[in-house]
Amino acid sequence: MKKKIAIIGARGYTGGELIKLLACRPDIELVCLNSEGHAGQPIRDVHPECGGDLVFTDYPIAEINAMKPELVFLCMADGFAAAMAGKLDGRIIDLSRDLRFTNGAIYGLPEIFRAEIARTRIVANPGCFATACILGALPVVRNGLAERIIFDCKSGFSGAGKTPSYRNDPKNISDNILAYKISDHPHRAEIIRGLEFASVSFTPHVLPVFRGIMATIHVILNRKISDGEIRAMYEKAYAPEPFVKILDRLPELRDVRLTNYCCLGGFEIDDTGRLVVVATIDNLLKGASGQAVQNMNLMLGLPETEGLTLP
Repeated sequence: MKKKIAIIGARGYTGGELIKLLACRPDIELVCLNSEGHAGQPIRDVHPECGGDLVFTDYPIAEINAMKPELVFLCMADGFAAAMAGKLDGRIIDLSRDLRFTNGAIYGLPEIFRAEIARTRIVANPGCFATACILGALPVVRNGLAERIIFDCKSGFSGAGKTPSYRNDPKNISDNILAYKISDHPHRAEIIRGLEFASVSFTPHVLPVFRGIMATIHVILNRKISDGEIRAMYEKAYAPEPFVKILDRLPELRDVRLTNYCCLGGFEIDDTGRLVVVATIDNLLKGASGQAVQNMNLMLGLPETEGLTLP
């Protein structure tokens, strides 16, 4: 029997990626594709990659609950999901930052919280920068090697969403790079909570590309260790993980674009005791909708990689 799935906020980038991932799955039925003010409009008008006859809906909460979907994805702007989650029955995955590290929600990074995700009712999907940074630094933090970590991160402009802003305006990002929120970006607090490590600096930038994140991670080590020992530590930590790859070269955005993978590489230590690790993800997939589907699979007792074994 097909699993009934609802998406609230289906018109944005993350909603569109979810539709692309789920509409072709024989085990999934998309019963609700809510987008306020766009009910009846063909999905393909907004998301051309989505074929078929799917249309946007605008069902009230009571009607969504009456459908009894196995899971609801919340793809709304920050500030709306907490109130919405309180009105919905059944399982929920929130792709905003509203429910991250709140009581009653599990932080949806499978590489850390896989067992908890499988048992919970509400998952708070991690932020895109936070996903790359946490995965890139987790082994050294867990082995007690980090004195301080500096995350220098670059993202495609889709990370700014569809609502027009300075950071997704073509005239500002064309042939340019933008730094923003250089000391107080909310993902810094998320990284600190996810790593359980406080000595963290984080600066994001926008690149003139549509999708992808590169995190260059500078770890000030607290003792001497070799490059080879660091690489072996990462290989051991991520050997069981289906969506983390350790590369023999520096990762690039094209390694992860349109996939749910996080690629890690570098692992070089300079003569000052600074370790450099490079992490790349697709911000719309492993950084958002792909990871959300990974979490959905865990929550519904499906194979974790189902529908995500992308090229």
